[in-house]
Amino acid sequence: MADQGEQVKFQVHHIRFFEYQPQTINCIAYDEVTHRIALSRADATVEILNTKDNWYQEMVFPGNKDASVETLLWCQGRLFAGGISGNVVELDLVKKLVKKSVSANAGPIWCLTKNAEGSQIAAGTEDGCVTLFDVSDDDIEFSRGFGKQEGRILSIAWYNQDGVNIVITGGINNIRQWSVKSGQPISRMTLGRKFQKDTIVWCLAVTKDFTIISGDSRGIVTFWNGKESTQMKTFECHKADILSLCLSQDETKVYTGGVDSTLFQFTLHAADPVSERKRWVHQRLHSRHTHDIRALAYANDSVVSGGVDTLMWVTKVKGKQTVSEVAPLPPPGVCHVAKTKNLVQLQYQNYIEVWRLGAAKAPSAETRGMLPLIEKRIRLVRLDARDGHEILCNTMSNNGVIAFSDVRGVRVFSLLISETPTSVTLKKVKCTFAHPAHHLIFTSDGSHLVAVLITGSIQVIKVSTGEIHAFNRASESLIHRLTISPDDQHLAVATINHEVHIYSMKNYQHICSCPVQSSQVSALTFSPHSCVLVLAYCNHSIYEFDVVKKNYTQWSRENSESFGKNWLKPLRYIQNIAFSPGDPQKIIFHTSNALCVLDKTKPLPNLTLETKKTEKTVAVRCCYKYKYLLFADTTSDGMLVIVERPPSEIEDNLLPSFKQKKFGIS
Repeated sequence: MADQGEQVKFQVHHIRFFEYQPQTINCIAYDEVTHRIALSRADATVEILNTKDNWYQEMVFPGNKDASVETLLWCQGRLFAGGISGNVVELDLVKKLVKKSVSANAGPIWCLTKNAEGSQIAAGTEDGCVTLFDVSDDDIEFSRGFGKQEGRILSIAWYNQDGVNIVITGGINNIRQWSVKSGQPISRMTLGRKFQKDTIVWCLAVTKDFTIISGDSRGIVTFWNGKESTQMKTFECHKADILSLCLSQDETKVYTGGVDSTLFQFTLHAADPVSERKRWVHQRLHSRHTHDIRALAYANDSVVSGGVDTLMWVTKVKGKQTVSEVAPLPPPGVCHVAKTKNLVQLQYQNYIEVWRLGAAKAPSAETRGMLPLIEKRIRLVRLDARDGHEILCNTMSNNGVIAFSDVRGVRVFSLLISETPTSVTLKKVKCTFAHPAHHLIFTSDGSHLVAVLITGSIQVIKVSTGEIHAFNRASESLIHRLTISPDDQHLAVATINHEVHIYSMKNYQHICSCPVQSSQVSALTFSPHSCVLVLAYCNHSIYEFDVVKKNYTQWSRENSESFGKNWLKPLRYIQNIAFSPGDPQKIIFHTSNALCVLDKTKPLPNLTLETKKTEKTVAVRCCYKYKYLLFADTTSDGMLVIVERPPSEIEDNLLPSFKQKKFGIS
């Protein structure tokens, strides 16, 4: 296959057989202190995204097919989760591990909330009990349980104003208020039934003036007077269950979403010019989701929504309304290419696959479009994690040595392939680290394996002997990217506090650090043509750092400031960087929807969303024919390997959506 933009031409292996399937978004939580979004998926995976850095995926806590995370809560910059395990779990955002887990002793946990001081959190449980936990002093301890009610508690909120300390819960057919002091219910608000079916209160919120807002299985949004426990106003705007709602920061707007995949906004307006009386008015925002909206959060003057269709929509509601998509991308490093063997390795949740790429006839200089295959792709091997555990990371050397880590440790295999007929011999290599790893990378010849262990240490092992050395780390901050130079002399790592450190592979000592930028590093790669580290940041800027001179290159000093903020599409970031083996002046990089080639020999004016498409901007060429683009890298013969997961193929694997009549047709 040939892919051509003006003056740029590549022969491309276009891979669409990676059956990566993102899972349903169960819940979303926003932290106003760190500006992070936490979301959980149906397989209990938890993702952390930085909303200030183009929604960069900072870290992923791997899930488990037998577990679930039904609720997330930020409290004093800490992240807590609850689910069917019945435990409140704190996630360690420094080591990317579970920090502590405490049982609620009342069955699965469906919802969490916190008091105004952030010193206590409350959980609503399957057994109908509210349980309190103390989370002060950087710890979490079970405090006590409230009186038990009939039926499960599915939604919860905490009113803690003017000396009034009340927890509000929603369940089957009713909303209750509980005294935190006594642990007993002090009022009950009953909801009507529709078609003689029980009414489930799926979501709750409470304002500072003690207005309680509920969304239920009838599709009705209800506003309650919390002081008098009376109903103020109802809106029957949704056509099915309302599964989630959220409040704006100033509490003048409420947003709701549910099974009908429609997002509504409720705004508090003055009833008339001469009165202080106010009323709620609703309007439809959009129906961009194709399936149930299960989670909502208010973040940075925007409403964040997610659900069964697996992706997030960010709806800016302050100023001019815009709606943008956050692609459901896997964590980095799920795809690898053996450059000299034409192999590609793909990571799924609990297994990896290795494929040999197909081959086509050599194209002529004028050839464009699809090339007929003379050899089809072949799946060579599938390697499963032990006991069905989740795979944390994987890698493959240029000559086809395989390594991956599950929660039990790192495993290494050599792959011996005979050509006629094609057969594979898999040989396990004794290569033992003391702990599992978050990141793995081979030297170019596969002789050494570098691991970032879950303890935070960086270690390198000689594959043939098992000899291990540890790097002298310059920073203990969590590492989220690493790369090795093609000559195997240097290792570079990027941390989530914007640091980039370079180490010697000879003596495992720190050599130097790159200047700290205001944006996060999203990708980094050593050039195969010189001792230069190329860095891409979440704001779409690109820098070159000369390791020998310990400074930016001349090109970088002249051009790196010309990349305007978000000159590529916002809410997307550069995921990978690659080089053409035969052209040191071209840098290849991609986001989830754009494949770009930067020609360093061409002038680079100030680049913005508007100017990048003009004829004057000849330094960067972008191709937008792919979506979602997960990986791009070159082989040793100059071919480009692209892994794409089209949204249509993800949608084909989803459950049927809520059926609605459109234009009079059912």
